This record gives sequence, C-alpha cells and structure tokens, in this order.
Amino acid sequence: MVFKRAARFYICIVFLLSRNCIAGASLVDLASAGDVKMPQQASEYIFRSSPKEALISVQLLGSVQKPGIYYVPMNTDLLKLLTLAGGNTSDGDLSNVMVRKTEPEKWANFTSRALDEHRGTYSVDVNELIRYGGAGVLKVAHDDLVYVPVRESFVNTEVSKTVTVASVAMSIVLTGLLIGKYSHDKQE
Repeated sequence: MVFKRAARFYICIVFLLSRNCIAGASLVDLASAGDVKMPQQASEYIFRSSPKEALISVQLLGSVQKPGIYYVPMNTDLLKLLTLAGGNTSDGDLSNVMVRKTEPEKWANFTSRALDEHRGTYSVDVNELIRYGGAGVLKVAHDDLVYVPVRESFVNTEVSKTVTVASVAMSIVLTGLLIGKYSHDKQE
C-alpha cells in the first residue's frame, strides 16, 4: 500500500518535472543538447578544366556538404554542380531542389517528369532526373541560385522529446515496481 502511494507520487513528480523541463527549455538549452545545428558558413569554390576556361558564378545553398558560390565552366549541369558540392547532407531533400534561373527560357523547352516550372523558378526532382536521364540538358547559367531544402521529418521534435521523457519515466516506475515486488517476495 505504501509502495503504491510512493509510486503514484513519483509518477506525478516525474510528469510535472518533464512538462516544465520541455516547456521551459530555451533555445540555448536545446542547442547544448545537440538538437540545433549551427549553419554552415558559405564559401567560394573554383573549378575549371583549363586555366583559360571562362567561368560563371552559381550560388548553391541549403543542405549540401559544401554550400557557397561556385565558379564553374559554362557547360556545367545541375548534377555536376551538386557533385562538386559533395552531394547532399543526410537531411537534404533531392526530390525538391529549387533552381532560380536568371534566364528561365533556357530550360523552358525541356520536358521531364523531374522538372516543374513556376515563374522562372524550377523544382527539380534529382532522383527522377538520375533515374530517367536528361541531366546533361539542365545547364546552370551565370548567377543562377540552387537551393537544396531540408527533408521534412516524419515526427515532430517536440513529440519525440515528450515520448522520450515519458518512456524514461515509465522505465523508472516499472523498475521500481519490479524491485518492490522482488523485495516483497523475498521477505515472504
């Protein structure tokens, strides 16, 4: 009887503390817990085949290994640019790469399941582009902007924190119950 009351009291305390910890956590607390990643610093990269080759500048931002401004040859396609950047990060979404063209008419004649255009900005499914081909036609041009978005997670961060705290609390309570039952059985 005393053990059950103590267990109930303990559950209430753990529940109240976990709610206050999650609700009162600041961004600094979350950053120290490893949940917030510091943004990568953009850099400048120069790639050329020969010393006299003319280069264009293209901005590559988002979830790539090396975001920044790329100076690449004029005939560079989108896949080659992403490859030069080291590919996407583990949370990068290659199914919705956004490309803002300074000259959108250069891609206007290209039709593919991997490409969707809206007012000079193209949404490119790189996975489909690799699967069905046609990447060589999608050349980047001077001052184009390429953005690789972060993949949307299936579970909200707050939900996963709550589930984690609840599972820790339940494991503590169940361990206490087992210890109590074991010590009670031993006494008899």
